[in-house]
Amino acid sequence: MSRKKTTTTKRNTRPAAKPAASAKAARSPKSKPAEATPATAPKAEAAKPAEPKEAKVRKLSLLSAAAAVLAESDEPLNCRRMIDLAKERGLWTPGAGKTPEQTLYSAIMREIRDKGDAARFRKSPLRGHYLAPASAS
Repeated sequence: MSRKKTTTTKRNTRPAAKPAASAKAARSPKSKPAEATPATAPKAEAAKPAEPKEAKVRKLSLLSAAAAVLAESDEPLNCRRMIDLAKERGLWTPGAGKTPEQTLYSAIMREIRDKGDAARFRKSPLRGHYLAPASAS
C-alpha cells in the first residue's frame, strides 16, 4: 500500500524583531519637544505691496508644437521637418533626448489610434508624412 503524504509547515526561523522604542522611553522626561527659539521663529515682515509677476511663457509639448506647425503648413511634413520648424519658430526647445523624431512619430501614431477622426494629425499618402485634419485646413 502507498503511504499517505503529510504536509509540514515551514517554521519561522528569524528572531523576533525588537520594538523600535519602548513605552518607558516614550514617557521619559529627558525627551522634550523642541521649542521654537527667537532665532528660528519666523519673523513677521511688513506687508509689501504685491508686485505684478510677468506671465510665464509656457512652452508647448512636442506633440502640440508639431500640430501647430502642421496646421500652418500646406504640404505634408515628416517628423524631422516638423521638429526643425518648431525649433525655428521657438515653439519647442529640445530636451536631453537623443531621438525626438522617434518620440514624435510614436506620439502621433498613438493619437491617431486613440482619437481616430478627432486626432490633430492624419496620414498622408506619402510614406512617413502627415497632414493636418481636413476640418482644420
